[in-house]
Amino acid sequence: MRRRFAGPGRTVLAVVLAFVLVAAAREVRAADGPDSLAGIKLGQTVEEQAGKLMSAEADRAFHRPYLGVMPVAELKGYRSGYVDYGLCAAKGRVVRIKMNYADDSLQFFDRILEALKKRYGEPKEWRGNAFGTLRTWKWSLKSKDVGPVSLILMHYVGDDGAFTDGNSIRIAATDLVRAEEVCHSGPADGKKGQPVPADAGGIDALGLDWFLPR
Repeated sequence: MRRRFAGPGRTVLAVVLAFVLVAAAREVRAADGPDSLAGIKLGQTVEEQAGKLMSAEADRAFHRPYLGVMPVAELKGYRSGYVDYGLCAAKGRVVRIKMNYADDSLQFFDRILEALKKRYGEPKEWRGNAFGTLRTWKWSLKSKDVGPVSLILMHYVGDDGAFTDGNSIRIAATDLVRAEEVCHSGPADGKKGQPVPADAGGIDALGLDWFLPR
């Protein structure tokens, strides 16, 4: 009986096939980017999702006068949250969602991070500082409904008002944000929306999937 040995050609072919399969898996995963967070959907209007938001007088995002800000209604497991919506290209259309988790511990942050990696793969960017008080991971994904989506998970402990204290997550439809920016003309004054207190529900009771975008 003759023995067959895998020559260099077969080894190279196997490596190439493995690389193609991994790349294809990453592409499929990237195409399944999220378009909703905490039950709120990007691309839909604030009117369509009025039951999940706290209606308020027109408020403009700080440094982004082409976007309005509306607080998210009280929701278990989250401390507060808000949405940015269009004021020009498509009035009322939600283009960004940010939620602040009720649990501000680093342990919870790590649990969310691992869950996001399993769902969307390794993040593309990391930002932080030498003291470990700021940790930010960013994914660049794509949703079939709203196109490119930026997903950012952040943990911060400190006194810098530029960052939200505790754990937070944000998704944004970057093409929709850009459309509002291009449409807008002329400066406008505004202020940030105020956070809304939320009841801190038990993590295990809610399930980790409750805290992840879809």
